Amino acid sequence: MFLENDEMKFAILYTLNVYKYPLSIERFAELLTWDEEVMSYFDLTILLSELIEDEFIERLYYRNEECVKLTQKGESANEFFYERVPLSIRENIKSLADKEGFDEKTNPNAILTDILPVSRNRYMASMTILDAGTPILELKIDVGHRSEANKAKSILKDHAEQIYKYLCKTIDENK
Repeated sequence: MFLENDEMKFAILYTLNVYKYPLSIERFAELLTWDEEVMSYFDLTILLSELIEDEFIERLYYRNEECVKLTQKGESANEFFYERVPLSIRENIKSLADKEGFDEKTNPNAILTDILPVSRNRYMASMTILDAGTPILELKIDVGHRSEANKAKSILKDHAEQIYKYLCKTIDENK
C-alpha cells in the first residue's frame, strides 16, 4: 500500500513522534521502507529533505550516527495530522517501537517533557531528566491553558541543561 505524498510526510512525523528521541537515518529507512509498503527509499530521502527544510524535523549527530528528530513544529503538526496515517501503518510502527523498547531504557540520558491536565482547561508542563535511566530532576509547573503548556514544554525541553545546572549551582552555593 503506497501512500499519497502528504500521508507519507505524516507517517514520517508519526514515526519520529513514537520513537521520542533521535532515530538514525538507517534505522528510520528500515522502518518506513519495509518491502516498500509505506514508501520507497527515494521518496523517503526527498520527503526528509523537505521536512528538514520546512523545520518539521532536524538533522543531528546522536551517539555517533546521523539522526533525525522532530522539532516543536513537527510535534504540533503530528498532533494535528497523525490520524491521516492509515491505522494499520500506525499500529505497525507502534508495534515495532514497543518491540525494540525505544524509550528511556534505550536512551538512558533522556530529557522527557509532557503536558499534564490539572483540571478542566488547566494544564501543567513537566520535565524529567534521566541519567543512566534514573531520574535526576523532575519538574512540574502549572501554566494555565494548553497553549501556555505547549510553550512551557518547549522551553523546558530547550533549556533543560541550563535549568539543571542552575539548580545544582544554587544548591551547591547554599550548602
